[in-house]
Amino acid sequence: MSYQLCRWYDPYPRLAFALKLLYLAPGGVQAKVARELQRFLEEQWGTSQARKALQEVRSKARGNRWYDEDYETAQTVELLKNSPESLKSRVADTLLEILVAQSA
Repeated sequence: MSYQLCRWYDPYPRLAFALKLLYLAPGGVQAKVARELQRFLEEQWGTSQARKALQEVRSKARGNRWYDEDYETAQTVELLKNSPESLKSRVADTLLEILVAQSA
């Protein structure tokens, strides 16, 4: 039996690990990290591209995923999901750095 990748971030092991840590973080920490990560994505991807992606996300209905519980976290994760492939690995490192800083 082979393992099937089922989540959009499964092909990115560091990102999957960072998102798992974000999932395990308390709600207040999740919200702070989401805001910082959203700023990072806007800086790296470009504010206009990020805003365009967020407009598309807003039109979609909320799901039953762990990050849908907080609107800002859901927006940030969806923004990350729709970001360019080249940005996903840098985001994973940045997300880990932010989480470590929040836990200190």
